[in-house]
Amino acid sequence: MEKRMGGSSSVEQLLTRTDLPYSEEVMAVPLPSIFKVPHIDLYDGSKDPIDHLENFIAHMTLSGFPGEVACRAFRLMLKGIARGWFGTLRPGSINNFEELAKQFLTQFMTSRRHCKPSAYLLTVKQKERENLKTYLMHFNKERLTTNDQDEKITLAALLGGIWPRSPLMVELARRTPSTLREFMD
Repeated sequence: MEKRMGGSSSVEQLLTRTDLPYSEEVMAVPLPSIFKVPHIDLYDGSKDPIDHLENFIAHMTLSGFPGEVACRAFRLMLKGIARGWFGTLRPGSINNFEELAKQFLTQFMTSRRHCKPSAYLLTVKQKERENLKTYLMHFNKERLTTNDQDEKITLAALLGGIWPRSPLMVELARRTPSTLREFMD
């Protein structure tokens, strides 16, 4: 392997690269001896970058690592096109984690998951042969994709989505719940 790499190992070359995008200040902060790579999915550019960034920041914060360490660790959490993008950053151009995060989000914002308006829940309906438990699981899954968690809208959509001939409709006609908690009880 050393012959292929011109006398030094590929690992050594990776560790001593001088074309990294980090400023001298970022590189001057030593990596803690207890540093461990976070156990999160690698980002490939196809999923929501905000989810990935929030997960990464949570791991770094929980471990108590400063922003400079987060900067240097971030590329370990990238693969595919995202790793390729990282390689295009100008040497010395990243002075702190906030700058890196902004550039990352700018690059991959088109992959962001878009939330649906809460009115979308009004389209979620129980199917004729679908049991209540399955409908509630489906409804809740769809609810998690909305951007507004207004309880009144959610409750109205939930009740309005119940199959009209469901035995539950008789009970709801007698006693209409005013909160989600009341409905679940």
